[in-house]
Amino acid sequence: MATNTAPLLSFSASGQVAKTQVYSHWRGVPYVRKYVVPANPQTAGQTETRSVFTWLSNIWKNSGSLQQAPWTLFTAGQPLYNRNSFMGKNIKVLRPGTTTTAFIGSPGAKGGLAPTSIAVTPGANQLTVAFTNPTAPTGWTLAAAVAMAVLNADPHTSTTYTTVAGEDDTTFDSVVLTGLAASLYTVSAWLQWTKPDGTTAYGVSINATATPT
Repeated sequence: MATNTAPLLSFSASGQVAKTQVYSHWRGVPYVRKYVVPANPQTAGQTETRSVFTWLSNIWKNSGSLQQAPWTLFTAGQPLYNRNSFMGKNIKVLRPGTTTTAFIGSPGAKGGLAPTSIAVTPGANQLTVAFTNPTAPTGWTLAAAVAMAVLNADPHTSTTYTTVAGEDDTTFDSVVLTGLAASLYTVSAWLQWTKPDGTTAYGVSINATATPT
């Protein structure tokens, strides 16, 4: 049975009515939907979604501020959490495959430009990411070149959730990612910008793969 707040004025309601409608709210926004009995589908597609969802959820929990900052700005002013956007966009590109090659490190935010290209040079337990950057728009300045490495494994089955990230906030052209195993990694790289009004923007990430020696 639905429960009303200030019933005479009908400010809000929550719960179900006669198993026909369900009233609730999400992040302060009230909504009503049809009453349904929850299902637990076990189709191949549903199973793939769940496995990638679990992997991405653990990647997010083990990531730091460098990895999360573009998603936080991307969702600013929207009824979404940074984690939700990270999960949703990456599930779409990772679910069909068996690698992390299409992993999205940054969705872009506030009109930031992406690197023109990146080149990854393997080293002993490390990868050096060299950036070629676009010309800054008038009044814009680069704030940082950011890169992260995630194991290039099957996101449906992998149990490795640690990522390594770094930034170059001085010359904006080289990031060294250390502490890596001699395995194939997906490197996702993006740029952080400062706009003329002093606010921050991020470019969409671009990717490459490489294996440390």
